[in-house]
Amino acid sequence: MQHFWRYIAVAVCCGWLVFPLGAEASDSYHPRYPAVYEVILEKETSNGVVVTAKKYETVWAVEDFWSKYESWKLVDQKEDQIILRKPYEKH
Repeated sequence: MQHFWRYIAVAVCCGWLVFPLGAEASDSYHPRYPAVYEVILEKETSNGVVVTAKKYETVWAVEDFWSKYESWKLVDQKEDQIILRKPYEKH
């Protein structure tokens, strides 16, 4: 019987090592450092010309990035580059 309790104690300790109490879910992961993206903005003008601007954006929260560019359309996205386009809008 003593071996049984020893086995249980070892199993519980190993379980704590593998699955620590209070561990957060992976969807609440917050990176220690921000992501830096090369953002290429393509803006259409009234005469049909596309003006391109390139800049680097430091992104701590993806939601903030997309809310900043909510009026832009995603053209392409790679690991470290995002291309957005804004069509010409008549006023």
